[in-house]
Amino acid sequence: MNMWMAKKWINYMNRMTEMAFKWEKPPKNIHILENISYIEDGTEQHKLDILYPDIKQELYPVIVNIHGGAFCMNSKDNIYRNYGIRLAGNKYAVVNINYRLSLDAVFPAQVEDVISAIHFIWENADMYHLDRKMIFVSGDSAGAYLAAMAGCVSSHKRLQKYYGWNTDIYIRGLGLCCGMYDFESYLKTKVIFPLKRTSTWLLFGTKDITKADAFTYSSVLKHINENFPPTYIMETEMNSFVEEALRMEKILKKKNVAYKIHIYPKKDKLMHAFHVMDHYKEGNEVLKEMWEFWGH
Repeated sequence: MNMWMAKKWINYMNRMTEMAFKWEKPPKNIHILENISYIEDGTEQHKLDILYPDIKQELYPVIVNIHGGAFCMNSKDNIYRNYGIRLAGNKYAVVNINYRLSLDAVFPAQVEDVISAIHFIWENADMYHLDRKMIFVSGDSAGAYLAAMAGCVSSHKRLQKYYGWNTDIYIRGLGLCCGMYDFESYLKTKVIFPLKRTSTWLLFGTKDITKADAFTYSSVLKHINENFPPTYIMETEMNSFVEEALRMEKILKKKNVAYKIHIYPKKDKLMHAFHVMDHYKEGNEVLKEMWEFWGH
């Protein structure tokens, strides 16, 4: 797929997301602080929202949520705003973040932005009534990869040095839904998925991704150690990345990392990242499982 066709497909997928958002009824009982800059450069891609539950607390446990979209589309707004409200579950404050997309910046810009957003939350937790001891990170699709990378960086000294991690920050748990966790293994899978190769080439700025400067620091599976955060994994067998989820499970088990995995069978007919839309009853099941795994 050439660049012109890729942009056409990205525009089409963005329109589908916008239509899905129009079908939804926004959840109620939420307080939102919008468009806070976590990097002061004036760009939309470096802004976040904080969504508070209706129940007042002195300090809120916090979920940093990272949107999906093949690294090249979507944002914290619209359907992810609604999902973030549901994710809060009247328990957490949810931080929905934007990050630089691959059409504007190549890897590792996306990981660097996630790290910067987490640092911002940590450094400004008192101002926003957030509990530094209760930081969780979640994401779907590309966002699941970025959340998993945050887990790797938080627990791996080599990656901490490379990405400039504040070593005082501790991530209590991860929620990874419909993600991929190693670009080489992902590209070798038999799954037919829109923009599979093109989105990866866009992300690294080359078709030979192994030659990219940051490729060595891009694999989740190769950097998981025994200090990796406890992890909830959700996947669906329908047109998704089951092989990646099973590889992730194998590594977590080998490293004695606490985890829970739920793979929905093909007969359930659940699409990739179905849980971010409100009309799937199984989406509520995913949230409840994630909260329970995290201890809430």
